[in-house]
Amino acid sequence: MARIRREGCRQLTISRVKRTPGRIKPADIVLIALFVVAAAVSLFLVSRASAGEKGSLAIIEVNGKEVKRIAIGGGQPERKFIVHGVNGTSTVEVKDGRIRMVRSTCRDKICIGVGWIDSRGKEIVCLPNRVVVRITGKRGGNGRVDTVTE
Repeated sequence: MARIRREGCRQLTISRVKRTPGRIKPADIVLIALFVVAAAVSLFLVSRASAGEKGSLAIIEVNGKEVKRIAIGGGQPERKFIVHGVNGTSTVEVKDGRIRMVRSTCRDKICIGVGWIDSRGKEIVCLPNRVVVRITGKRGGNGRVDTVTE
């Protein structure tokens, strides 16, 4: 519906288009589909970037400070370590190139439920005890930047 007003010699046209709220148009569906496909492709590429990269070094931190570095690559013997956290002790086990939290003094035992980890970038975190077990790359580094944090 258009209205025409006259002001002096000029003519102004004001048009209004009625839209029904809540109605989905085909262009909206195409846009949503593109977003879903882009998100799926991004998730796939990110997961493939680090998949299968076995770590060879585990770093154990207590309250943000590194307390131990453990070689976990193939050929390492089976070992257990006791880590003194903020609220008590935690026991960490290394076996077959993997590492896990065996015991902890925390209440919920979520850190134990994580199970074995062996890939770069994986972590076991015990928040109440403030113990973090993190898998990294080769011992001594390979000259490449792993992550950058600002």
